[in-house]
Amino acid sequence: RKDILIRNADITLPTYPTVTIIVPCYNEEDSVKRTVDSLLALHYPADKLSISLVDNMSKDKTWEILKGYESHPQISIFQEPVPGKHNALNCALRQVKTEFVGCLDADSSVHPEALKRILTYFSNPLTMAVAPSIVVRDPKNFLEYAQRAEYDMAHYTKKMLAFLEGIHVTPGPFSIFRKRVFDEIGEYRKAHHTEDQEIALRMHKYGY
Repeated sequence: RKDILIRNADITLPTYPTVTIIVPCYNEEDSVKRTVDSLLALHYPADKLSISLVDNMSKDKTWEILKGYESHPQISIFQEPVPGKHNALNCALRQVKTEFVGCLDADSSVHPEALKRILTYFSNPLTMAVAPSIVVRDPKNFLEYAQRAEYDMAHYTKKMLAFLEGIHVTPGPFSIFRKRVFDEIGEYRKAHHTEDQEIALRMHKYGY
């Protein structure tokens, strides 16, 4: 228990490495603006943070919303015509030049201090990826309250798995990787909508 560190205060990092966050989108017109705006509100130097928005051929107004950000200096937008979240992620991943890269699902948003809190764990040069803590925002029905309870338990179990070097999934809502992981072991792969688990297990296979 003494080894569990909870960061509630604002953080100042000794250095601010370059980071790219990829947001894959498919029919996310109701949530993607909130997602992108939460990334733009991160407490992180703007010249160190890039955001890649990828529309995976949505059938709603997602692409029109993304085009509203195309003149923003931090944001790049792409369209990936081949279906599959792994293809959307790889479309942007091939353009990434930063030291770190992460993903944020287009139905999620981040706390302003989230990126800095995650990056503190990379002070260990052997750390190759960091998984986030996820909470349910404003649950309104039984299923959402049940999901919140599940996620609260996951905070504990993931921390215990971390001590055992046994985390088996780097989930879509804001897992952060060293970019060299993808350079060395390859891109995301089709995994029946569990590409986030496949990449984590592949990292274990390679000794990360």
